[in-house]
Amino acid sequence: MTTVAEVRPGHEPRTPPTAHRPAEVRVDRPDEPGLDGHRPVEAAHDGRAFAVAMAGYPVAWALGLAPLYYAVAAVPMALWLLKNRPLRVARGTVLFVLFLMVVAASSVQLDTIGRIAVYLLRTSWYVSALVSLLYLARHRGSTAQAGLIRAMVVLWALVVVGGYLSILAPELAWTTPVARILPQTPAENDLIGRMVNAQVSEIQVFRFADVTLYRPAAPFAYTNGWGSTLAMLTPFVLAAVHDRRIGIPRAVLIPMLVAGSVPFYVALNRGSWLTLGAGLAYGLVRWTLVRRNLVPVALLVAAIAVGATLAVSTGVLDTAGQQLATRSADSNETRSNLYVETLREAAASPLIGYGSTRPNPADPSGPPLGTHGQLWAVLFAHGYLGAGLYLAFFVSAFLRAKPLDPVGHWAKVALLIGLLQLPIYGHLPQQLFVMMAAVVIATWGRQGQRFPIGRLAEPSPAPR
Repeated sequence: MTTVAEVRPGHEPRTPPTAHRPAEVRVDRPDEPGLDGHRPVEAAHDGRAFAVAMAGYPVAWALGLAPLYYAVAAVPMALWLLKNRPLRVARGTVLFVLFLMVVAASSVQLDTIGRIAVYLLRTSWYVSALVSLLYLARHRGSTAQAGLIRAMVVLWALVVVGGYLSILAPELAWTTPVARILPQTPAENDLIGRMVNAQVSEIQVFRFADVTLYRPAAPFAYTNGWGSTLAMLTPFVLAAVHDRRIGIPRAVLIPMLVAGSVPFYVALNRGSWLTLGAGLAYGLVRWTLVRRNLVPVALLVAAIAVGATLAVSTGVLDTAGQQLATRSADSNETRSNLYVETLREAAASPLIGYGSTRPNPADPSGPPLGTHGQLWAVLFAHGYLGAGLYLAFFVSAFLRAKPLDPVGHWAKVALLIGLLQLPIYGHLPQQLFVMMAAVVIATWGRQGQRFPIGRLAEPSPAPR
């Protein structure tokens, strides 16, 4: 017979003891709501705001919107974060936040309108990069991952198209709508002026040999930005080749990689060649050690042998050597003098730097101090403290990432390429956001375990 316990007024019924009940395990799945009644992040949103921002950059460049593009693109990401609290902060984010605090302190060193404009522009990129980092940290599902990799592949393809456009129409340029309405003071700055006036090639005249070179630049302001971005994006294309879940056929990707090698050679970016080569070698060796499979190393050796044979037999190696010798006489001297003066001037303001670039006192007509390398830009503008925090953020992310899945593996390779480029190329704005994506993807999911990105292991059956 079943009896019903009497409940006196003012007293709550006792809850039966639950000590003998097994603990519940929470596993969020894309098709099921969580314990709080809300669906996981992937089911509600797939991180498309960042993916669209990456793939849409060439359109913004063609319209002259490149300087403010990422600041505007960060707005929907920030709004989404405010709506979907609490924040999920990736490990090491505090280092980048501290770096931004140093950037804010550097503003006291600004003394002209032009330097204030450059400072505000670069600071907007840094803040937008932090928003992107927080936004991507909330999208760890396989859908968000695949969409982001596809966006990177699209951007890589558009960069290659820009390279071919430079080869076919090297003098093509146009005045963008933004350039027509921009006030004269910011437009006179070299960086801002280059970003709002579209040209497919960077035209360089070398005084040592009286040689003029047309080097690919579209959709960026400089050839160095074109080459460094293409090198950093290439591992994402390899991730799409390696992981079939991305959904792009290999019959499309492999011919694209072959076609991309032509403008990559024409650009004559020595730093991009070296950093991409080092990154690919690291990626193949690491994958061999992780999977205990010698096939990747064998493919690397075979590719080097075939490439060297073709370069020697077709004369490409000799041509490249002559052109690089022409550039090296001018470029090496300019860079070495600039780096020495940057270190010397930065030592006078080691904590907060100077806030922005300044003319080189040893060569007023040459490149300003704080250019020709992201490391030197941060060091001069924000001091040794800012440079240390900036390096610590990316280096710690690289050391912390130990992915065993193909996408995370190649994202770590992209992060390595970005680190190697820091003393050679500037990373603002495009490359900084590629590195932020690489940081999150490389540290996604459980590290050191063979689980697909964004998935958790199934819980063991609860005891009866």
